[in-house]
Amino acid sequence: MAESLLVDEKSFLVKMELLRKLAGKDSVLVPELAGELGLTELEVVDLITELRENYMITHEKINVSWIPGDNPAKIKPWGWNYVYKQIVGSTMMSARYHPPWTIIIAEYQSKSYGRHGKRWISNLGGIWMTMKFEVEPRFAQMLPITVPVLLCNYLRDRLRVKAGIKWPNDIIVNERKLAGFLIEGEVLLSRVIVYLGIGINVNNNIPIETATSLKIILGKLVPRNSIIAYIAGRIGRIDDYSKEFTRLQMQYLDLLETLGRKVKVHTRSGEYVGIAKSVTETGDIVVETSTGSIRFSSGEVLELKHVE
Repeated sequence: MAESLLVDEKSFLVKMELLRKLAGKDSVLVPELAGELGLTELEVVDLITELRENYMITHEKINVSWIPGDNPAKIKPWGWNYVYKQIVGSTMMSARYHPPWTIIIAEYQSKSYGRHGKRWISNLGGIWMTMKFEVEPRFAQMLPITVPVLLCNYLRDRLRVKAGIKWPNDIIVNERKLAGFLIEGEVLLSRVIVYLGIGINVNNNIPIETATSLKIILGKLVPRNSIIAYIAGRIGRIDDYSKEFTRLQMQYLDLLETLGRKVKVHTRSGEYVGIAKSVTETGDIVVETSTGSIRFSSGEVLELKHVE
C-alpha cells in the first residue's frame, strides 16, 4: 500500500474520541456519549452505525458496547509491555521511546510507512502494530522468513484463508496484499534490538485494487484480538524457532507464490524482467533474465511485481 490516506472526514476526530470512550468501558449509554462528545443522540447513533462497518460494536436500544474480542484495550499479552493508542504518527517511531519487549498498537497512523519509506495506509479496523524486542543476531536474520510463515499458518489453520507469500514477505490472497512487515534493527553489543512492524488488513476499508482484507475474504467482521494474541505469543518465544528453522525455511518455500513466476524487479539501478528461480539461504531471490541469472536482496529491491 504505497499511498497515504488523508483524513478529510469532519467526523474523524469525534469517531476516534468515541472509540476511546468505548475502549475504556464495558458499555456506554448513548445519552452519556452525546453529552461527552457534544452531539445529539441521533448524531451519536449515526457515528456508531458508521463505525460498525469496521468494528464489532453492538448497539441495543441506548446501550453501546465494543465486543472485547475486537477491542485491543481488552488484551494484555503475557510478558509484554502493551501500549494501545487510538492515533499515533507511526507505531515504529513510537516504539523507539519504549523498552524492549513492548507492543505498540494503534487504530490509526498518520505517518505510517513501509519498506524503503513507502507510505502505508492504516485506516480504521486493521491491525497496525510494532513489536520491539531483543534477540541474538542469528535470530534476527531468521525473522524475514519466520514471521510471514507463522502468520500464514494462523490464517490457513484458524481462519481457513488460503494465504501465500509474495517475495520477500508480503502476505497475499488471490494476488492481493493482505499483510506486510517492516523489520528494522539496532545492534547493541552482542544483541539486536528489533523493531517489527506489522500491518494486517482485517476489517478496514481497502482503497486500492491491489489489496484485500479478511472482511472481504470471509464476508464478515473478524475479531482482531485473537490475531494479536497469536502473534505476541509466537514472537515472545522467537528464540525457540531456531531449532525449527530448517522446517520453517521449507514452509516458506512452499508458501512462496513468486517462485516459477515471471516477475518485474524494480531497483535503483533499473528494472529487470525474468523468471524467479530460487531463494538463497540468506533470503535473496535469483531471477533468470535474458542476459543471465541475477541475485537480488530485499534491501536493494524497491518493488517486485508478478507479471503473470
